[in-house]
Amino acid sequence: MDQLDQLGRTTRSPLDVGDKSTATGNVGTDNHAPDPGNPLKGDDRIVSDNRRSKGTGTIRKRHGRYQATYSFVDGAGARQRRSQVFDTKTAARSWINERLAEVATRQVADAAGLTVGQYFSDWLGSLGMSQLEAATVSWYRSAATRHIMPALGSVKLAKLSPVMIESFLAEKAENGRLDGKGGLGSASVRRLQVTLRKALEAAVRKGMLARNPADLADSPRMPRRDVTVDVWTAAELVRFIEATQTDRLAAVWRLAAMSGLRRSELVGLQWPDIDLDRGWLSVRRSVVIVDGGPPIVKPPKTAKSRRTVELDRRTLSALREWRRTQLEERLRAGDAWKPGEWVVADELGAYLRPDRLGKRFVALSKAAGLRTITIRQLRHSHATALLAAGESPKVVQERLGHSSISVTLDVYSAVLPNMQREAVERLAEAFDA
Repeated sequence: MDQLDQLGRTTRSPLDVGDKSTATGNVGTDNHAPDPGNPLKGDDRIVSDNRRSKGTGTIRKRHGRYQATYSFVDGAGARQRRSQVFDTKTAARSWINERLAEVATRQVADAAGLTVGQYFSDWLGSLGMSQLEAATVSWYRSAATRHIMPALGSVKLAKLSPVMIESFLAEKAENGRLDGKGGLGSASVRRLQVTLRKALEAAVRKGMLARNPADLADSPRMPRRDVTVDVWTAAELVRFIEATQTDRLAAVWRLAAMSGLRRSELVGLQWPDIDLDRGWLSVRRSVVIVDGGPPIVKPPKTAKSRRTVELDRRTLSALREWRRTQLEERLRAGDAWKPGEWVVADELGAYLRPDRLGKRFVALSKAAGLRTITIRQLRHSHATALLAAGESPKVVQERLGHSSISVTLDVYSAVLPNMQREAVERLAEAFDA
């Protein structure tokens, strides 16, 4: 687009992308010879010889990738320089165009004087417009407001370093519990690190940081937590099933013990998901609670979570009886019956809140004189019992819906040495027979 300068001469706009002299500075066509006035070492070279004035950006090819660089004057009057590396020149050109457009409209993301606390407040506010699930947003918000912002909030965003992040994570691993009773577990510390990485990744993308310090920070070394320590044995599972046979949800408790479903998946079951004739169920949805609010019905956790789980004959028999009981309850409820065909439902057909189901499970466990565990630990109990019985880790992975078998092997590593010992003994018996 033509413009008039202060002397009335016609010029070309630096934001006119269709012009060879684009807003990206040295980003013209590829058939120009390199600028002899800018010799660079090795594979570093300016990808075009179009000379631009200071502050309009350049793209430089470095080791097969493209480094985009631009500069601007911040609110304090100081010139700031931002760079980012891309796999293609097109991506680099697009990035500079977007950043320079922000500069031109005074919407530039300026980190000068901005603290980590201020940045995280803005970042958390922007998550409401993202495509993230509500549970994930809640996950980030909790990590940021309860741990990251109180500890690092006063640090200037531009001064946040990998060493600071490493110190923060190490402190949380040692003394991070909010009740003052020691450090956070490895999963909680990893959650903090992921939240930092995601938030600062956005700052890099917007040109506020040249690089992500969370990517350069080492994870603290933490002892591996053995999830099989606080699980029920196969004998305890049998005791629980026997003790709950007279409970209204007896079939649900047996199903939970014999399927290894997550609590959210268990509550999300509907009768069309269960094939009582063929003997299996399909996991198609889950019910979760976010920030103590009303339950949310959503797709399964991952693609692998959407799975088929085989059921034993006695569990199928219990489910048939439970189906008949629900139909009787529906007749008694009449118009008060809630729509839907929820398996885990109250007397009016509405699905039970996951937290209510969890509290009921704990109460029944105590009444049976068993060690107190959660439904999540009941899931671990199911997997541990299968592995202890010699079942293949691949089968356990498929039943639990783990993303890969490596997750199963990692989570239940404490059980596997015994499996190896028993396998060797079986092999020896076959040889000696």
